[in-house]
Amino acid sequence: LALVGTSFAATINVPGDHATIQGAIDASFDGDVIAIAAGTYYEHSLNPNGKAITIQGSPNSNTTIDAQGQYHAGGGVFVIKSGEGDDTVIKDLVITGGNTILGGGIRFSNSVSPTIQGCTISGNTSGNLGLGGGGLYCGSWSSPTITGCTISNNTSAGNYFGGGIYCDAESSPNIINCTISANSASNGGGVWYYNSDATITDCTISGNTASYGGGIGFSGDSNPTITGCTISGNTANSSGGGIYCISTSNPTINGSDVCGNLPDQINGNFNTTDGGNVIATSCPPPPSRPAPAALAERALRPPSQTAPQPVAPMPAMMWPVRMLVVRHHLSREPAACPRAVSSI
Repeated sequence: LALVGTSFAATINVPGDHATIQGAIDASFDGDVIAIAAGTYYEHSLNPNGKAITIQGSPNSNTTIDAQGQYHAGGGVFVIKSGEGDDTVIKDLVITGGNTILGGGIRFSNSVSPTIQGCTISGNTSGNLGLGGGGLYCGSWSSPTITGCTISNNTSAGNYFGGGIYCDAESSPNIINCTISANSASNGGGVWYYNSDATITDCTISGNTASYGGGIGFSGDSNPTITGCTISGNTANSSGGGIYCISTSNPTINGSDVCGNLPDQINGNFNTTDGGNVIATSCPPPPSRPAPAALAERALRPPSQTAPQPVAPMPAMMWPVRMLVVRHHLSREPAACPRAVSSI
């Protein structure tokens, strides 16, 4: 019996079925998977053309798409601009060498919401009269989900914004469990938001540099939510080493460490609903854990010897030292955050 009106998802292999990634995209239909073998592919301005497809590399990130650093006005490595939703998925790729005006690695144009998963987005550049977004650019009303990615060593050239990510007006990206590090820009070394209500969860933002907002910068009326993040070791030449807020921006920060940034931790307003923040000139040490040998010895100990044993008191000199607690009084007027530990 013939099945009328029924389609089946296909796996299209690159280079097995098509020599190029764009060739495989052009041949695909909704639901297809484009499986790219390990190796380096020299392509740019890749466009999913609005299709609900998965474009994936090898799971161990041995699949690289390299735009070779040549300037392309039409886009860097990926350009997503045709109404793509969350069923357009890009995963397990190294995305590098992009150079364009907006989003050297990936440009999300207006009103798209694709999923980017497990990718390394590194060594890309934006600028040349654009707004920025060396690694990623989120256009107006876009809402991509970016999860488990490393966004590093990207640059927004000139006097522009968002070395790692730039989020334009009314965008609302959801950034989860990502590392954003060693990016640079004039404003917002790691990330810059303009009138954007992003959600940033369980991310590490470190080692980024800018004049304003070494880690993150907010302008316009940005009201993002930052939860469970570590924002540390970022540098601003002027102010806002960790976070820089201007205009009426007022991020909500919960359960996060903002520490070890220069010259300050937070410059401007912020809000907290659940508290649990540590804001300090030095980052707290990680929790101590038993050495592996001690864990193995404990596991091999007979049950009769596993009962809790008395523990000698900790010497006073080894007690954890807490710095002066300073409460941050919320204000609508921008003010530099105190440099002592603030448990909020």
